[in-house]
Amino acid sequence: MLLLILRRVAQGALVLLVVALISFFMFRFVGDPVQSLLGQEATVADREALMDRLGLNDHILIQFKDFLFRVLQGDFGVSYRLSRPVNELILERLPATLELSLVSAVFASVFGLIFGLFTAINRGGFFANLIMSVSLIGVSLPTFLIGILLIWVFAVELGWFPSFGRR
Repeated sequence: MLLLILRRVAQGALVLLVVALISFFMFRFVGDPVQSLLGQEATVADREALMDRLGLNDHILIQFKDFLFRVLQGDFGVSYRLSRPVNELILERLPATLELSLVSAVFASVFGLIFGLFTAINRGGFFANLIMSVSLIGVSLPTFLIGILLIWVFAVELGWFPSFGRR
């Protein structure tokens, strides 16, 4: 059993490493972080100094290694878009994330239990088949598609919630 747990942990670490590597290389092609941090009016000397400070002159594999070691120490660097430490941004958004996670877990548990019991008791009935069909569609659709659909229904059409942010 311990060997199985260790194997799963190693597989999870490998998946995280591959995802980090792919993400790191993809963000290299998003745009010039120096230009977004300094703006177009920056001098060549300012650009070179920032590139040296951020380590952007190093080889990409050295940049990735440095990135991994900083992440393992809890330092996620500076947001190129907002020019703020990423740790601050994470802590700033953590309450909303936890609130959303908790409310989602409660909704999923309560409605899943209610609809599951109803479907088990009324097997073969119209509403039981409808619940099973809707749940199968919900599980089969990609999460981002369901998210966009829910934003459209509850924020745009019904106006119950904001389409982004918090009220």
